[in-house]
Amino acid sequence: MNIKFIVDSASDIPRDYAQENNIAVIGLPIYFADGTQLRAWHDIEPEQFYERLVKESEIPTTSQAPLPEVKALLEDGAKNYDATIYFTLSSKASGTYQTAHMLKNEILEEYPDAKIEIVDSMSYSLYIVLMLKEAIRLNNEGKSLEEIIEGAKDVRRHTNVYVLVDTLKYLEKGGRINKASLIAGSLLNIKPVLSVIGGIMESVDKFRGSKTVIPKLVQKALADDCDLDNPQFCMVHSNAADRAAQLWEAVKEQCGEDSELVMQSQIGASVGTHIGPGTLALFYRTKSPRKVYEED
Repeated sequence: MNIKFIVDSASDIPRDYAQENNIAVIGLPIYFADGTQLRAWHDIEPEQFYERLVKESEIPTTSQAPLPEVKALLEDGAKNYDATIYFTLSSKASGTYQTAHMLKNEILEEYPDAKIEIVDSMSYSLYIVLMLKEAIRLNNEGKSLEEIIEGAKDVRRHTNVYVLVDTLKYLEKGGRINKASLIAGSLLNIKPVLSVIGGIMESVDKFRGSKTVIPKLVQKALADDCDLDNPQFCMVHSNAADRAAQLWEAVKEQCGEDSELVMQSQIGASVGTHIGPGTLALFYRTKSPRKVYEED
């Protein structure tokens, strides 16, 4: 099928991958304290964003995908493609999923035969791209639209992530931790470890120090159903390329030289606003499926 695939900037999709596969990327708005509004992915590169972020006295704010842009892309899919699939960021963190459904229903009134699928990733960042990647693969194999959606969801069920946050500053500014925890954590050099649970980014552990945190992150993945028979990984970082390289070396050391780095990207402004620079995230395939959707 000729499918129009859509994601938004919260997917952290690599630019070259999006261009090679003709993926439409919606830039989520970023609002700075001085009144500047920029679209993540389109108007500002991650390096530029983090350079500005550390100088800001107030944390920027984000909002859901602009309605006119979403509607225009869905209408284009309805008129010019066999089907449209929009993989949104988690419905538990943004109203984008619900808004896209509302727009879909409006478009179907005008184009009742259109096939439009709005898929809730229940996640963020490369989770979304991995679902997209599988959908493209299945479409190339000639699978039905239903099989493509189910296959993408199955990838989501078999993927987990651990996120190592370098600074508590942005979690505190975003209301994730209180001021007392910020001060205590900074004094003790505590690095929070986050994961996506029920569509929300939650704290699941904390590491102390700096020299051993990267090997510990890999050890945590290994202890949590990491599929070493199919050692596939993805990594993202927020302006921390050197640390990402260290993370990959630790993966190969602990998981074997045959470990495959499926994809690597930078955390863009949409997600980076909330976790700040220096963050690392390791995505890995799990042996057993996890409960993600209501039907699981």
